Amino acid sequence: MAEETKPEGEKAAKRIKINKLDVAGLDAKLNEIRTAQGGLGSRYAKQLLLRKKALGK
Repeated sequence: MAEETKPEGEKAAKRIKINKLDVAGLDAKLNEIRTAQGGLGSRYAKQLLLRKKALGK
C-alpha cells in the first residue's frame, strides 16, 4: 500500500486529552463543537462540560 507523505512544513495537529485541558482550552473546544455540530448534545461535548464542572469554573 502507498503511504501518504506530508510536506515538511506541515505538521499534524496534536490531540490533547480532556483531562489535560485547562478552562480556557475547554471553552475553546466547546465553542468549536457548538459551531461545528450545532449544539452541545454530543457525547464529547457532555464530557467536556463535566470536566469544566469538575474544575469548578
